[in-house]
Amino acid sequence: MRQNRKREPLRLGTVAKSLIACMCVAIFGLLYVYGKNHINQLGDEIAKREATLTAAEKRNTMLAAQLAQSKSPSVLEQRCQQYNLGLVAPKDTQVVRVYEPGPEWDVQLVKPANPVPAIAARMKMPATATAKKPQPEVALRR
Repeated sequence: MRQNRKREPLRLGTVAKSLIACMCVAIFGLLYVYGKNHINQLGDEIAKREATLTAAEKRNTMLAAQLAQSKSPSVLEQRCQQYNLGLVAPKDTQVVRVYEPGPEWDVQLVKPANPVPAIAARMKMPATATAKKPQPEVALRR
């Protein structure tokens, strides 16, 4: 019959195996906690950046609306009257419409001395399109 195990000394291999197993469990536990903590920190950072983005989008929308309002003709006229600038809208005779050149500008068999009236005639543009721009009347104040 064998002796009682309580009186047997511990074997080095058994102790080493149990210590290695405990250390492995502890290391995996610490790595798990570290990973969860890192995930939590990244989630907080994402939430902060989303809040910053939302605030920037709201501010951008507000500034775009403010810019559109300040560009409106009624506000511009009101400010001109408020500061006594004397600015008015241009008359129809002061507006010159410029047409975008098409393929007829690329193909010219005969080069006339002044190509603008010939091309305007081919394009059937109004005569005001080729006319010189009228100079606005400027009154000097003293």
